[in-house]
Amino acid sequence: MDLLLAICQAIGLALAVGVGGPIAALFITAMAGLHAGIDARGTSWDFIGKIWFLVLVAISSLVALSLARREDGPRRLARLGFATVFGAIAGAASLAEKGEPAILGLVIGALVGAGSGIVATDVLIGARRRAELSNLEEPQSAANTLEGIFAVTGIVIALLALFLPPLSLLGIVALVVLANGRRRKADEKYEGLRVLR
Repeated sequence: MDLLLAICQAIGLALAVGVGGPIAALFITAMAGLHAGIDARGTSWDFIGKIWFLVLVAISSLVALSLARREDGPRRLARLGFATVFGAIAGAASLAEKGEPAILGLVIGALVGAGSGIVATDVLIGARRRAELSNLEEPQSAANTLEGIFAVTGIVIALLALFLPPLSLLGIVALVVLANGRRRKADEKYEGLRVLR
């Protein structure tokens, strides 16, 4: 049972970072420092709760956020890299604290972090493009609002993962539904373009 809960927590924390980005990562690091919901003391991963790691995450967050303000390529790469690395660390710490193999957490965290980071970034980029096409006066403001919503969602997902780990699986289901819906819309758009030819 401990293994299942640890896996659910690893999934939830990686998902939180993929969706919420650097803000969610800072929240998770702060919670680890307070030993609230995740307590990796006595493991090789106890650095997740150390002050120096919080500072490192803060600096990485600033770099990732500045890259995210650029064009789509760097934005996608920054979020994907950040979510993959931090998701792997959080996943490993989750399993290590329960005495389970950290390598399993590394793999789960990296995969979920990368997958959720891709979906979240595509949604954000798509929203910004739609705002620009709609001739909104402040397309960047609309994108920033959505980014803020994602950050808050990431924190909520992290809280659920820390204190009610099985609910993390609902987040994965929601992400799959979102990704599926986006793919179906893209297919319909492609079909429409083929018909026009």
